[in-house]
Amino acid sequence: MKIKRILALCLALIMLTGGLFSLSACEYANALPGDIGGASNTNLLSGLKEALGNTDKIKSDGRTFSVGAVKSVKLASEIPEGETLPVVGNMETLLKLLLDRGALYNDAAKSNGGFWHEAIAEEGSILRGIAGGGSTAVTSPGDSIQAPSAPVSVPHSEIPLAPDSIQAPEIPLDTIDMDSGNNAAGTHSETNEQVKGVSEGDIVKTDGKFIYAMSPHSNVLRIIRAEGARLEVVSSIPLDNIWGAEFYLIGSDRLAIVGSEHVPYQTMQGGGAIATPEARISQDVFGWYRSSFTVLLIYDISDRAAPVEARKVSMDGQTISTRVIGETVYLVTNKHVWGIPFERADSSLILPYTSDKLGEKGVSYTPIALDRMFYIPGTDDSSYLLIGAIDVYGDEPFEPTAYLGAGSSLYMSQSAIYVTKTRWEQPTPIFGDIVGRMWPAGGEKTDILRFAINGTDVVYTGMGSVDGSPINQYSMDENNGYFRIATTDWSAGTYVTVLEKASMRTVGRTEPMAPGEQMHSMRFLGNMGYVVTFQNVDPLFTIDLTDPHNPKVLGELKIPGFSQYLHPVGDGLLLGIGRDTQEIYTRDSRGVETVVGFRDTGVKVSLFDVSDPFDPKEIDVLLLGEGWAEVSHNPRALMCDSARSLYGFTLESWGNRGYWSLDAKILSVENGKISIAATLDGIGDNYGAYGSRLCFIGNTLYLVHGAGVDAYDYSNFNKLASIWFN
Repeated sequence: MKIKRILALCLALIMLTGGLFSLSACEYANALPGDIGGASNTNLLSGLKEALGNTDKIKSDGRTFSVGAVKSVKLASEIPEGETLPVVGNMETLLKLLLDRGALYNDAAKSNGGFWHEAIAEEGSILRGIAGGGSTAVTSPGDSIQAPSAPVSVPHSEIPLAPDSIQAPEIPLDTIDMDSGNNAAGTHSETNEQVKGVSEGDIVKTDGKFIYAMSPHSNVLRIIRAEGARLEVVSSIPLDNIWGAEFYLIGSDRLAIVGSEHVPYQTMQGGGAIATPEARISQDVFGWYRSSFTVLLIYDISDRAAPVEARKVSMDGQTISTRVIGETVYLVTNKHVWGIPFERADSSLILPYTSDKLGEKGVSYTPIALDRMFYIPGTDDSSYLLIGAIDVYGDEPFEPTAYLGAGSSLYMSQSAIYVTKTRWEQPTPIFGDIVGRMWPAGGEKTDILRFAINGTDVVYTGMGSVDGSPINQYSMDENNGYFRIATTDWSAGTYVTVLEKASMRTVGRTEPMAPGEQMHSMRFLGNMGYVVTFQNVDPLFTIDLTDPHNPKVLGELKIPGFSQYLHPVGDGLLLGIGRDTQEIYTRDSRGVETVVGFRDTGVKVSLFDVSDPFDPKEIDVLLLGEGWAEVSHNPRALMCDSARSLYGFTLESWGNRGYWSLDAKILSVENGKISIAATLDGIGDNYGAYGSRLCFIGNTLYLVHGAGVDAYDYSNFNKLASIWFN
């Protein structure tokens, strides 16, 4: 009997390696001695199962599910146009989804690696092939999952491209609201945000009387009275184990802090797991395993000197992004589920959890109900996308919704949330099957899920699909009933695609721009769009979006370097903040020079005149030298004072003494010129340089950094006072 088991195991190993010998399953069986070949396939199947491990059962919360029964559950393969996403509804359907998407593995094999996982997921097919006498190829679970049918997209051949003869758009650029931080002189600064009326969290904000400052290295939020040169910390909120926090000021008396909290998995006495994050599987099972929760703390700050925690809610997963409209906070997260053994598929490991603490009531973690859980057909992603909304003044239960299919970036208008997910569509193996699985050749696609919002109500309304992938939220925009998105397809170039927001059906797309180059910034402004790509030089493209069915590239400007953020400053002008570059050449024996790369020479600020979209110009340049400006990838770090034509941001550089130093640049943009109005010397150590902002209240300018706050006279930039944090 031992010989038979060994031979059965050898047979399985040969077949799992991809079939090194071109023999059929019957030929393998006939080559074996005794009754293994021919009539007694039952013993062979039993030996294979024993050798591979028992995969017939999945255990969850004390219940046992047959793998065969789970595999037989029928799932929706696509979403009919106009229909909602299918609901998960029950544990069998959830286990089927997780099994098909590779999140569960057979712990009897003592491995969650791709090789064994791949084989065991298809064990039924392997055994049926042997029993039936035919040869069977081992395939990846993902190979049997079809790509989305993309019912809301238009074939490329039907997407209208720009004609040769085109007219300039009729709407001038200077009629657009150019500055989300637009403030009249003598008031106070606001966070630079993408969409008017949709607030974004940050680490420093002011309400005109107080400055609220998060110190990332000390993990404390401080409320500072700021009356000109008089600075006083009136209260502090320690965040303990909540990290990466940002916050919102809502109404006149609410402070909403959003951050991440890690909950370790712990051992229960007697083994097993229970459905709370405080008591989960220990490290000796997986090596390491901890869950990240996104936490929202709501404080009543009626008395700034004595903030009171009014509510705390937690939602499973890492934060994708958050927003606030009015008094409602929207939280969007990703929870990853992977490497869960059959024997331990408890709800605490495979379900997303939430908690809600209102006032003095204790924290209670509960799983999201299966009837509030939906899945996206046609994807192999086993992560959850969670969306929750809460009124900071209300006491209604916090009830997020989960979508099995994940997301990566977010854009939000006043009426909808758009979440994107980039994937590879229908990969084609190259250089053989094994290599093809490692490096699939296929198109990069981005799916866009749309959710309509109305207060705390969030409802899925449709999904679209476009070529390529976006770079950030500024790659997306909603305008006059249409959703626009800029994406880069590495094999073709950068596109701007227009979708009808009601159906998420593609209605138009530009021709590809700058093949072989990567998009570095994008800005939509009314009926115009501006995109910057880069390889060795920076092309700035102007795009007319007046006709959503026929978007047109109007102009192109090539200059050294590239802009990472574009900001409108009025009068048909764009301020670009990014990097300056110099081309690197080689010269052959004949004196022929060839560009072989580029060298980054530091921070560059450009002023573009795009009033004539057919002929964009770079009319001024300011080089700030070596260093790093957070605003280049985080526009909220830009202080905007359009009433004074002043724009400010902090610049970090590596000093000669071996630490990061901080300066602040105040730029004046007037009469088609950029100039440095002031340079504020900041703090010179690693902690102080991290997490800094500029803001103003009336005629006082403040530089807030990790170590304290400096006050300056806004008229002459003389330093007035400083306060240091403990």
